[in-house]
Amino acid sequence: MLISLPAVAENAQLEFSGKSFSAFPILMYNSDIGIGYGAKAKFVNYLSKRESFDLMLFGSSKGERLIDFIFSKPDIEIRQRKKYALSLDFRARYNRLLTDNFCGIGPHSEVDDLTNFTYEIKELKISFGRGFSSFFVGEVAYSFRNVRYYDVEENKPYTETLNSVGEQFSPFLSLLVRYDTSDSQINPLEGIRFEFQNDLAYGFLGNKNTSFARFMLDFRKYTRLFGKKDVLAFRVRVQSITGSKIPLFELSVLGGGSTENALRGYRMNRFQDIGKFLLNCEYRFPIWKRLGGNLFADCGTVWPSLARIDLTRPAIGGGLGLRYYLKNFVVRFDIGISREETRVYFQFNQIF
Repeated sequence: MLISLPAVAENAQLEFSGKSFSAFPILMYNSDIGIGYGAKAKFVNYLSKRESFDLMLFGSSKGERLIDFIFSKPDIEIRQRKKYALSLDFRARYNRLLTDNFCGIGPHSEVDDLTNFTYEIKELKISFGRGFSSFFVGEVAYSFRNVRYYDVEENKPYTETLNSVGEQFSPFLSLLVRYDTSDSQINPLEGIRFEFQNDLAYGFLGNKNTSFARFMLDFRKYTRLFGKKDVLAFRVRVQSITGSKIPLFELSVLGGGSTENALRGYRMNRFQDIGKFLLNCEYRFPIWKRLGGNLFADCGTVWPSLARIDLTRPAIGGGLGLRYYLKNFVVRFDIGISREETRVYFQFNQIF
């Protein structure tokens, strides 16, 4: 198979002028979190350093509280398809979910065993990267995280299992390499993207509660179809983790509408195990001005070990959605349908 590369000079440098601002108020409904309210805003190049400030404040009727702040220099879109000496990304996040889900471990876990609990995470993440060429990027990141499980439902199948997690300080180091010919990080219309990421958590890296290595491969392809904005997007994602005393919150997860775990039509964190396989396919098309539509299909499975992978009975979901395109991010609304239920998702940015 031959892949033609876009016409981007190998020695392309960062060139950007002007500033931009995007904001969106939030009033929505999501099957996992109930009625949500808040706002998201992004400022780009207001300090004339090609930087960006991204802030999201969010709450919901089911008790979710989210504060998410990201500083990037250069901004991720400015450095796309560019060669650069150094990038810096800093993220501070607080997230509390009053109704997180756990249905057990394995591809055949039962939704009837659902046990709810409150999940709380406090995280600081700092990442340094380099654009070695227009398409090849390397990054190293360190995440300081404190995770807490509490208010577990009583007399449920996994009450004792979830109570045993308690509160843990669980930092880890990430190493990532990316080959990326896509034309955008926000809303890609063409190109391919291949990522390999290795997360490491060991005592000498500051994690005293567990020792693990997590590997992730992610391949994406974007193809224009009938017009400049009609896009067929495809992603395959594989993840596996090895180590000792792996806590529940480090397992590979599928379910919901998040970027890493998108299996729409299933509740958030529906399937969990040591490894996972995920396939997403979307047809994205314009409707009117900034408004676009989306048809999608998701399928995936989880497994206990590489020797026991079973791809014969994957979980499958599909549906349709809307997209509202702003200069610095995308607003996403999806309705996902599966054999278990129909669920609604409202989030930001393309899933992939």
